Amino acid sequence: MKRILFRVFFIIFLAFVLPVAAAHYKNMAETTEKIHIVNNVENNLDVQNSDTKNAKNDEPPASPAKNDGTPSRTITVLIHGDVHEMTLEDYTAGALAAEMPASFPEEALKAQAVAARTFAVYKQSLGTDTQHPNAAVCADYTHCAAFVDLDTEAKQQWGSNAAAWTEKIKTAVRETNGQVVTYNGTPIAAVFHSAAAKQTEAAVSVWGTDIPYLTTVDSDGDADCPKYDASVTFGAEEFRQIMLSKFPDINLTGLPKTWFTDIDTSEAGGVRTCKIGEQELKGTEVRALFGLNSTHFTIKTTDTSLTFHTQGYGHGVGMSQYGARNMAENGKSYREILTHYYTDTQITALGAQ
Repeated sequence: MKRILFRVFFIIFLAFVLPVAAAHYKNMAETTEKIHIVNNVENNLDVQNSDTKNAKNDEPPASPAKNDGTPSRTITVLIHGDVHEMTLEDYTAGALAAEMPASFPEEALKAQAVAARTFAVYKQSLGTDTQHPNAAVCADYTHCAAFVDLDTEAKQQWGSNAAAWTEKIKTAVRETNGQVVTYNGTPIAAVFHSAAAKQTEAAVSVWGTDIPYLTTVDSDGDADCPKYDASVTFGAEEFRQIMLSKFPDINLTGLPKTWFTDIDTSEAGGVRTCKIGEQELKGTEVRALFGLNSTHFTIKTTDTSLTFHTQGYGHGVGMSQYGARNMAENGKSYREILTHYYTDTQITALGAQ
């Protein structure tokens, strides 16, 4: 009789109790997994704040809230080989300090702050960068933007002006807090350069990509840049060897005056393409090969030399920093500066796009 009762209870257990328990366990496991997934998504999207600025980013920092109760946005930055996590506003201040003279007018500094913040957010939106896969941006000005740690490098950067200019930089960032330049509601690639040659270059003329907000616009005051006008001379044989190192089959016989042909210039006057000894090059390639200040160049030759004369400093696309300074000195606001250099754009608060 006891065996019969035991078997009956065992069958009941298998038929009813075990499935209920298994279902409960499964539900608990699914719930835990969902919480884990949601937390991961929140951590990826969360705008975190780091109290340990420039600490090595082995673990993501906590996410304290700002005064308005919303979390603050952070960014990862590759600096001297190490990845650092910091608030977007701290990053903006460091990039501003490195990229524009602190002696420039306040409205120009504000414009540069918004441009630097926008470019950082734009870079974040692109996802992994193969040159620095563990960081959204880097401190290499040739790839992203230069960066100065205002807590440790201000004295080295500005000497006796360190305290005053640090505050000036921080004020420009604070008074534009969270603002970015957008086109159709999306943060733009807010590229900038030191000085244009009376007009900025359209992106399509320099990089071959037509970007609607990076067009040719007038730019005044750029000649105040110390490197606006420059000349560099190469001996004919030196020039030939540079070209041969890049193009071993190039034919550079005859006099230097015959080497440059078919020079095609942009609306702004920069060299888009040209031929050197029948080898077609982009203006950007010529600039890189010979270390020129810009693609806005002309060439003069003698029987034994070639001289490049350049105007402007930098790639010429987007906001001109000396143009921004000139506009600020003439009473224009940072918003007017930005919307002048970035065609058909708006200034938007992050999160409101």
